Amino acid sequence: LQAARDEYRLSCGSRGMNHDLILRFMDVQTRLIEPICPQFAEHVWRDLLKKESSVVTAGWPTSDEPDLVLKGANKYLQDSIILMRKLLQKQLLGSKKAAKKGAQVTAVAEEKLKGLVYVNEEFAGWRSHCLEILQRNFNQQTRTFAPDAEILGELREIMQKDGEAENFKQIQKLCMPFLKFKKDEAIALGSQALNLRLPFGEKEVLESNVDLIKRQLGLEEVEIHSATNPADVDLAGPHSSLLRQNPPSPGSPTAIFVNR
Repeated sequence: LQAARDEYRLSCGSRGMNHDLILRFMDVQTRLIEPICPQFAEHVWRDLLKKESSVVTAGWPTSDEPDLVLKGANKYLQDSIILMRKLLQKQLLGSKKAAKKGAQVTAVAEEKLKGLVYVNEEFAGWRSHCLEILQRNFNQQTRTFAPDAEILGELREIMQKDGEAENFKQIQKLCMPFLKFKKDEAIALGSQALNLRLPFGEKEVLESNVDLIKRQLGLEEVEIHSATNPADVDLAGPHSSLLRQNPPSPGSPTAIFVNR
């Protein structure tokens, strides 16, 4: 609960936190700590929250059903910021190493950077084939899958129809880790883990939190773009090759940093 408050405070930035929400947080936290810190809880309850009755008789806090989609969107945002920070450090380090070796590189000045964040909101190609096969072979009630031999048999048939039969072994090596990862997700979370898109708009989530992203990365300018739009890709200039090396996929955006 304390970590959630700290995360919320960080995301609010200079705008400040919502007054009523903070009072609600204090109310819930005070009720929770009452069994182990009764005197302190009573002080907060009466002196700070100005409650007339005792916290001892206030009862355990109640809440509405959690919004799992909203929770997932928040986790996506936090994970994306961590990923962007790693990509920023990697790109800066890569530019410095290349410059030392005498390679021709586009200089990236850390203090004059602009972040271009690219999203691809739908699985395509062999990944979409894998997900469609898993959807057909998943039992939602028992959360089990058909045997791997049947799943691979369907994948082989699709590859043959697409004229990729000769490359099946190579594609299979790519597919197996992805299939296992999505199967484990579906067993834990249900059939929604097998959708081609996330249950929320990635571009919308990032755009609505762009101020937070800028603060977390220490940048003055961050733009959110679609990796499937050629005009957006062109904005990366010579760094667009990074999109081919590390293409974005649902749940995993790619960030490129260029001079402003």
